[in-house]
Amino acid sequence: MAKKQVSLHIDDAAIYVLVFRGQQPQEWARLPLEPGLVKDGLIQNEDAVAAKLSELWRSLEIGTRKVSAAISGINCLYSLLSLPEIPRDLLPEAINREASRVLGISMEEIYLSWQVLYLRRGEMLVYLAASPRSSVDTLISTLRLAGLDPYLMDIKPLCLARAATEPRAIIVDTQPTSFDIIIMIDGIPEVVRSLSLPEEASAEDKIGTLKEELDRAITFYNSAHMDRPIAPSVPLLLAGDLVQQEEEAWEILSGREKRPVQALPSPMETPGGFLPAQYLTNIGLALKERAPGKGAVAYSLVNFNVLPEIYQPKPRKLSEVLFVPTIVAGIALLAVFLVFNILIINRNNTLSADLAAVNELAILRGVQAEDMIALNQQVSSVEDSTNALLATLGNLAATREEFNSDLAEINYYLPDGVDLQQASIGSDTISVNGIARSEEDYFTYWSRLRESPRFSSVLGNLSPGEHNIPFTLTLTK
Repeated sequence: MAKKQVSLHIDDAAIYVLVFRGQQPQEWARLPLEPGLVKDGLIQNEDAVAAKLSELWRSLEIGTRKVSAAISGINCLYSLLSLPEIPRDLLPEAINREASRVLGISMEEIYLSWQVLYLRRGEMLVYLAASPRSSVDTLISTLRLAGLDPYLMDIKPLCLARAATEPRAIIVDTQPTSFDIIIMIDGIPEVVRSLSLPEEASAEDKIGTLKEELDRAITFYNSAHMDRPIAPSVPLLLAGDLVQQEEEAWEILSGREKRPVQALPSPMETPGGFLPAQYLTNIGLALKERAPGKGAVAYSLVNFNVLPEIYQPKPRKLSEVLFVPTIVAGIALLAVFLVFNILIINRNNTLSADLAAVNELAILRGVQAEDMIALNQQVSSVEDSTNALLATLGNLAATREEFNSDLAEINYYLPDGVDLQQASIGSDTISVNGIARSEEDYFTYWSRLRESPRFSSVLGNLSPGEHNIPFTLTLTK
């Protein structure tokens, strides 16, 4: 059976919860919120919202407390950085320094998330997203008050971008008090705007404001990409309240270019009674844990966990992840190291004793010159053996250090849903055996390892099954 997952989104007007297994939504609910509990995506009354969440969990009888959650895009910042290729250990510091310069905001006021999208000809393209600490901290505090455990987080516009099955499109989502505009170019949300709307404004005023911001976003992108502007054929994909609007509103948004307008199609199954337009943020959260290309034409290339590191579970130590055979292999390597040391010491002692005895015997008995030459050759042979043992010992130490570095890299990318059992090393390959709770967990681990610059290729073999699935990965260095 596919893994059960719960995604959660809270905006100014309501709480949205979606429970699903695989591609199938099982339960969903929208619980309205009284005005003032949440303002511009920032929770104002944690206790009241936590009580609403507890009420919702009881009514839906949701067993799990683990949730993925989205924060509002209001007051979030985004940027694409082009950097020269930087060593992995220096990358975080370089990105933080460049983000502070580009975003023009104190890093103490935000949580920064980033992802290297690609590396070409020594140049790195990095996607940045900065979320206000206040929005993130209050959401996590509220969820914990309700007894929930957030393990994955994203920003609403990035969730909507992930739900789109068009690599080049304009996504517009409207809610009673806010709207989001995302311009997708080749699977990258290049322009993102999230703004609040006066709740008392009329429908006509809201559409007018939305149209102005939409034109402004398109003009902004085209001015920076005059060689490849957004063509009138690029579709406008609608979500949220816009899907229920009259055709007149769609006509206004289509503009003079008569841009094609349609509801953003759901990349997941749509059971009876389920309105995907209201839950596309939740659907985008669900897709974070799926491998690109499974059941959709195109996903957003941007996929990182916005949940700050201070709220994430501490990484498991290597000794807690690897099964006994791997630990035994390390102990065996150390044992060989010690045995070789003992052999060398004993060999040297024996050689010294033999050499002293030979010298004494030569003096006493007047050994002939030919015998001395033969004895010296024997001594030279023993010295060569000793040097060979020392060289082997050095190679073993170097191999052990490289193996430890490989294991550290393998463990660095390990997601929560994967447990490793054994790792073995060859001349230029590493074989890893493990158990994944689901196919999605396996593909997440496989995708992360493919991004590692340490391995040139990652090949996998997954056994059939729905949960606790054995797998083997072959990593080529």
